[in-house]
Amino acid sequence: MTAEFLPGSIPGPIPGPTLGVAICALNERAALPRLLTRLTSIRDAADCADLVVVADGGSTDGTPEIAAAGGARVLKVGRGRGVQLRAAAEVLLEADLDVLLFLHADSVPRLGSVAAVRAAFASTEDSPVRATAMRQVIEAEGRMFRWIERAANARSRRGMVYGDSGLALRADLYRESGGFAEIPLFEDVDLSRRIRRVSGIHLVETATLVISARRWREEGLLRSSVRNWILRGMYECGVSPERLVRLYRPFSGRSGSPAAAKGRGDHVENDLQPPTAP
Repeated sequence: MTAEFLPGSIPGPIPGPTLGVAICALNERAALPRLLTRLTSIRDAADCADLVVVADGGSTDGTPEIAAAGGARVLKVGRGRGVQLRAAAEVLLEADLDVLLFLHADSVPRLGSVAAVRAAFASTEDSPVRATAMRQVIEAEGRMFRWIERAANARSRRGMVYGDSGLALRADLYRESGGFAEIPLFEDVDLSRRIRRVSGIHLVETATLVISARRWREEGLLRSSVRNWILRGMYECGVSPERLVRLYRPFSGRSGSPAAAKGRGDHVENDLQPPTAP
């Protein structure tokens, strides 16, 4: 695969385990600046990333230029999260970073969360941490969203981490597990499975990742949740990601609600606050 680079600034070295962030993006002009500001402009150096790589899957809204201006190294690669995250991870590996953190463009860690992840990997205990996840918080009100959060965090505690829970790996574990497969769907589930064969995944309770409710609002909360459960069940039964992605697209129609399309949630003003205990 050929990757095209766009110039971007790189933060200076930070004491402790080095940490790089890989972000996959497609037409994320509105969401990406907030995440990049969070990763590169915090006064506490340990709470920033040493290097941020944005793998763009063919945006037409200026996302690559915005990413470069925000301090990221930008790759223009093929579309698909598996393809994009694998390409970004290769850049982080070439930079010889200790820890690789994978984030979606419409998420943002609360203050202190990156530092908490970095500290988890700095542990000198007999069983060093090799993989982590963050607690998930959805920036929207409603009981159903709280249920989704609890389910996601319980799943992460069991070692099954989806892409919107901030999976982080030591570089050697990423290599050992084979990294992200270039598949169109469930690349996060596939990698979590392979990680669990060789290492546990530690949920860092003091690290919180605020994720956008945009996809639920655009597609409909019940509609998208049921679709995901069905597709995940089919995947577990052995249906290939290549076949599932053809089913995913017809299910992915927008709800048609103007309010759903523009609302982003009620937690925006608090999404950069320090994490609290669960």
